[in-house]
Amino acid sequence: MTRHLCHMSAETRDVAGDDHSSYMLGPTVAESRTKVLRTITSDWGEQLEEIACPTCQAVESTFVLESQDALYNQPGKYRVVRCSACSLVYVNPRPTLDALGVHYPDDYMCYQAPEDEPWLVRHMSEASARDWARKRLVRLERVIGKLQASTQLIDVGCGLNDLLFMVKRERGAVGTGIDIKERMVRRIKDRFGMPAIHGTLSEARLPNAELDLVTMIEYLEHEPDPVSVIAESRRVLKPGGHVAIEIPHYAGLPARMFKGRWSNLDLPRHLIFFEPETLQTTLAQHGFELVSYQPFTMPFHLGISLVFALGGLGLGRNPFAPWFAAALGWPFLPFMRKLPEFALAIGKAV
Repeated sequence: MTRHLCHMSAETRDVAGDDHSSYMLGPTVAESRTKVLRTITSDWGEQLEEIACPTCQAVESTFVLESQDALYNQPGKYRVVRCSACSLVYVNPRPTLDALGVHYPDDYMCYQAPEDEPWLVRHMSEASARDWARKRLVRLERVIGKLQASTQLIDVGCGLNDLLFMVKRERGAVGTGIDIKERMVRRIKDRFGMPAIHGTLSEARLPNAELDLVTMIEYLEHEPDPVSVIAESRRVLKPGGHVAIEIPHYAGLPARMFKGRWSNLDLPRHLIFFEPETLQTTLAQHGFELVSYQPFTMPFHLGISLVFALGGLGLGRNPFAPWFAAALGWPFLPFMRKLPEFALAIGKAV
């Protein structure tokens, strides 16, 4: 199971217009491109915001499905829709930024460092983190080539910093992590002695065109304003640099099979569900060429979807439950390649 932190942006607000040239601007905080149409109070008392399409600003959409917060079995139902103009799949209406914070408790599994877990799962978590960081590095280098010690890189939503620590250990390159969780930033500095920035990519105010690589591992689906993040990534990258985005593979068979009980749906923390075509279009509008889209899977992840489908909700409240649920994926191991649940998309700055 992945240990990488998944999180949301620090702000989303109404804006007028849709300037696609922000990657040409100086190091200023990018404006939000997600237009909030109205704010409402749900039947279960949560503040929600109805939005235009986060990528094209169209208002018309079609209903896809409705589901709940299966991980914590919280009250409320959330609608997933498809934009009638550009086909982006997204949650609408969605919790406001303040309301979203409730869905990211301190014991959220992506925040849990292996050394803080019960001894029974501690070593499994550490081994899993190392294994997946190494696989992510291999998958990345298969497309962009071997990283060098001189490679300038950042990881947006770095969480526990597993990927950047692996890059430093294996390639000698010291990347900078960016995360809104202050506890994660302190851990990176204290435990790894590596640079980290508390806040969002826009708030980091990085210089123009100095980076070779921007990574976003299980991050963009949590971002209320994905277009601003992609535009800001282009601004800080050198021409020819790369952005690497790991996201749920919404076009895959598991997503179609399990629908509202698909574990990678993870409502309402996951707000955006890019597919190859919608991601390619969005990247192209902001100065990137999509050079690779690699669907892949994580063994045992399917077991969690099976538990959800059978009504076993609230796995996030027990540190052992996700591991036992994942074990149900054993019978499907021979078929894992045909059941991708994630994808690594790589864009080249042009």
